[in-house]
Amino acid sequence: MQSIATHGQTESMASRIATPWPRGLRRVDSTALGTWALAGALTLYLGIDGAGYDIVVSSQVGVVVWWVVLVASAWGVLPAARLRRAAWAALALLACFVAWTALATTWSLSSERSLQELSRVACYLGVLLLAIAIHRDRDRAIRHTVNAVGAAVTVIALLALISRLAPGSFPASHVTASFLGGAQGRLSWPLNYWNGLGALIALGLPLLLSTATSARTLAAQAAAAGSLPLLALCGYLTFSRGGAAASAIAVLAFLALAPNRIPKLATTLLAAAGSAVLIVGAVHRSAIVRGLYGHAATVEGRQLLVAIVFVCGAVAIAQVGIGLAGRHGTPPRLLRVSPGRARLLLAGAVAFALVAAVGVRAPSRLSNAWNDFKHPNTSSLSNLPARFGSVSGTGRYEYWKVGVHATSSGHLLGGWGPGTFQLVWLPRASVGGYVTNAHSLYVETLTEVGLTGLALLMGFLLLVLVAAVGAVVGGRHEGRTGAAGTTAALLAFMVSALVEWVWQLPVLPAIFLLLAAAVLAPSKRTAAVGRRGRFLLRTGFVVAALGCLAAIGIPLATTSAVRKSQAAVDAGNISLALADARSAVRLQPAASSAQLQEALVLELQHDFPAALAAARNATRDEPQNWSDWLVLSRLDAETGHARASVAAYRRARSLNPLSPLFHA
Repeated sequence: MQSIATHGQTESMASRIATPWPRGLRRVDSTALGTWALAGALTLYLGIDGAGYDIVVSSQVGVVVWWVVLVASAWGVLPAARLRRAAWAALALLACFVAWTALATTWSLSSERSLQELSRVACYLGVLLLAIAIHRDRDRAIRHTVNAVGAAVTVIALLALISRLAPGSFPASHVTASFLGGAQGRLSWPLNYWNGLGALIALGLPLLLSTATSARTLAAQAAAAGSLPLLALCGYLTFSRGGAAASAIAVLAFLALAPNRIPKLATTLLAAAGSAVLIVGAVHRSAIVRGLYGHAATVEGRQLLVAIVFVCGAVAIAQVGIGLAGRHGTPPRLLRVSPGRARLLLAGAVAFALVAAVGVRAPSRLSNAWNDFKHPNTSSLSNLPARFGSVSGTGRYEYWKVGVHATSSGHLLGGWGPGTFQLVWLPRASVGGYVTNAHSLYVETLTEVGLTGLALLMGFLLLVLVAAVGAVVGGRHEGRTGAAGTTAALLAFMVSALVEWVWQLPVLPAIFLLLAAAVLAPSKRTAAVGRRGRFLLRTGFVVAALGCLAAIGIPLATTSAVRKSQAAVDAGNISLALADARSAVRLQPAASSAQLQEALVLELQHDFPAALAAARNATRDEPQNWSDWLVLSRLDAETGHARASVAAYRRARSLNPLSPLFHA
């Protein structure tokens, strides 16, 4: 008996030694933790760092993502499961788009801008690949991704509102208004672009609706429902018409796709009522609407903050009641709708909508709205709340027309080069203003990489949307609700991309790609990857990681060196500034910004012949950039080349004829 007891004690001790982690930690779901770490942390990081718009920020994210793919694949951790055919197709389409972007740099108007765009899309490919590789089954992937992204969007919206309700709480929140006139009243921080923040809200609303109506705990449902008025108020203060339209479409799509619509409609109406209360409260506080500072803004901010806490709390409590009724109550017979009756109701609603459209002369109204959209005049939009009643395109139609016409004349298949829309637009501009992007992902893609690139990108987007709809059709219970929220958010991104440059705000494509990876994840019935297949997958992932790290690293190093040179100039260290500028030139000899920075530093050293040579190299690297020619004109004048100076000046003016600089 003594020996048996001793043996049992020995086994127990060995078991404790073999499993040193506490029992609570052993119950942690590593897959859920990985999804939250990737989806939640990535969304939050990009969102609070200017949406990742800065090429340095997005490149650093890309480097981290691809290093994780490289190390995890070499170590044998990834992929976690066999990939579905739809996932392979999506990866192939996006990878081909990246490859076509790389090829298009060979005929681009600016190899430097094209390499920066290649860096961005390589980062996007890494996000999609990593997210797909970590998922094991679709239902759990959708649930955790929806919850993580929804929580991150809520935090970003909360920070944005705090920056408005408590002026001075975030000094960086006034950066956009400091250099862009008329932007003070439009909530834009932390993305630094109001329409981008509006698009983010549009993506977040259906995700929170999904959590509020299908979460497994009442506490999670209440928290998600209580956050909805917060997001709605944030979206209103952006005064983004595109964001409002995308939000409405996303909510309607969620209600159309989700099962058991009655309680979901109740939650939506509850959140809408709370949102209306907060928006009305904001409308009657002019300092909040106009983004002012001072005592009045502080007082109004505190008042509205109290209203936010009260309304969001009331919505959360009411959602608990809806959740309890759904779990323990029986819906009245009147609210039980059979599939046949649902189809009849849908047909009746469509017929009523058509009759109503004819009654209110919808075709004529649409024609007038299109004419208003084409009008570039923005004077009628000075009253911010009145923006929601206007359909003016504020110049978008002109951008699109120039992009399409310029591409159709000899550049239809390959475009002008990735990242070069500004160089295409400025010589042909019909309206003034600083324009970098076409304010439409589809028009800009056509302009920069032609029909080939547009077909690849559209194929990828549509395949993801079809896969999401398939997840809705094949889902059950709360899984279908999560898939409906995901599909609605994907649709909101595609709608926003129609009228905004969301592709250049990496937080938004990252959310799209994270949700896409969730709907493309394998089902529970997927078999494990065989040894040979796993080796081939790992090898492919490693090769892709090495190639994309190179594509991201070179523009990142070049941009960092140029910025170090600029910082050294500001600090008065001209010799260090020249060394950094020449380092940038060595890293990327065809980079116009590096050559131009070297020319400017040499000019400060009064080495005008060397500065002139560097400026000429910059114009050869980027011949359509008017600012390079303007600097060259000045250097020609400083070296006594009067005729060359005048010629360079005229060249600069021809490349940007509407610039106020040439009409002073």
